[in-house]
Amino acid sequence: MKSLFQLPKWTRTVATIFIVGLSFIYLGYHLMHGLRQIDLAEFRPRPIPLILAILLYTIGVLIGSLCWSFILTGLGQELSLRTNIKVHLSANIVKYLPGYGWQILGKAYLCNRQGIPSGLIGVSLALEFFSIVLTGLWVIVLTVPETLLHAWGLAKLSPWRLPGMAFLTALLIVAPRLLQRMLQYVGMRRKHAYQLRIVYKPLWFMLVLMILAWLLLGATLYTLTSALYPVALTDLPSLTFAWATSSLFSLAVIFVPTGLGVREGMLAFLLGFHLPMALAAIIAILARVISIVSEAFCFWVAQRL
Repeated sequence: MKSLFQLPKWTRTVATIFIVGLSFIYLGYHLMHGLRQIDLAEFRPRPIPLILAILLYTIGVLIGSLCWSFILTGLGQELSLRTNIKVHLSANIVKYLPGYGWQILGKAYLCNRQGIPSGLIGVSLALEFFSIVLTGLWVIVLTVPETLLHAWGLAKLSPWRLPGMAFLTALLIVAPRLLQRMLQYVGMRRKHAYQLRIVYKPLWFMLVLMILAWLLLGATLYTLTSALYPVALTDLPSLTFAWATSSLFSLAVIFVPTGLGVREGMLAFLLGFHLPMALAAIIAILARVISIVSEAFCFWVAQRL
């Protein structure tokens, strides 16, 4: 059976158009119908929380570049922090190009120009991806609202939250050691395999920073929402859950650039449990705008490093 990457280009294009189109139809439907229920004369967005949301997201992007630097350091590379940050922020912007994999290819190309072996680049990219997924799942389990579990008929999972957190925490702690064992196994199977030197502490720092970045992006969504709709501090975990879940969901649709439309649709759906659907759709779209503005600014900064 052919994998998704082996499918004809036209098939992937049709699937992308269908999924993105369906997502925006969902957003547009709730936006148009929900606006009738909102008194636009009383709709007064607050600029300061909007600016703060952009600032928080930008900090999150910069933390992501630090995570990339720690990954390379943990794999035995001793490039400068400035170089690693520049590579990450420069490659980050190309993910908005049509197609899929541009961010990966861009980062691989820039790393190769710094003299990093291709095998190590592949391991670094894979480690970054799985770290994002694992830390994202950790945040999801931490912040999933009890009300949602009951609404979805999953109340029986509630007692498993703490065991789930304990399992994921243990997995994150042993992840660098598991990586070393896996690479040792591959090295024994392949005579000319590139030998990597694993340094545990930078990889543990990277995982902690990734969790911090997830929480910061959740705070970004909370701040953005507060600019348009009154929310309590107790809503912060629910909004963090919505961001982390929609982001990981969009990663699963690998052939859609940056999960365009997919993340917005899922985010609006989850926000709809707390806000009017029209506002949920607006916030989901604004969250995308903020991410583009922040990543474009970081790209501009990277070119001046």
